[in-house]
Amino acid sequence: MRATNLVLLILATVVAFPTSAFCVDPDWALLDENEESGFFYDRNGTSRVREGVIQVRTRIIYTESGKKEALKVLKGLPEPARLFESRYMYEIDCVEKEGRLVAATHFDKNGGILKSTDLESVTVPEYLPPDTRMGLVANEACSR
Repeated sequence: MRATNLVLLILATVVAFPTSAFCVDPDWALLDENEESGFFYDRNGTSRVREGVIQVRTRIIYTESGKKEALKVLKGLPEPARLFESRYMYEIDCVEKEGRLVAATHFDKNGGILKSTDLESVTVPEYLPPDTRMGLVANEACSR
């Protein structure tokens, strides 16, 4: 197995499954819902990166109309018709209220991985307005 494939496999596992030292099951809390998707935050999936900075996991479960919209953005997704949900790993600076996407994994309805992407080297921190989905996550996760 090539090193790149091995790294992607490990990353997909980290994003898809609990990763704490105690292997706590995910606690997906619904933070927002609309006609396109439900947006969840894993209350058990928060880890400290450094002082004031955390990593959090989020999950989007798509409706049929939401899946169509998501596929416009998710170019190159193998078997796009099977897309059911996406899970994202974000790094959040609680002091600056900034965040950046570090990984994304897309799944079918049975939990099979369609695609996993490491984005850590290509994203930069951005302000997280409080009225956005990630603003809600930052507010919740940083106050814990």
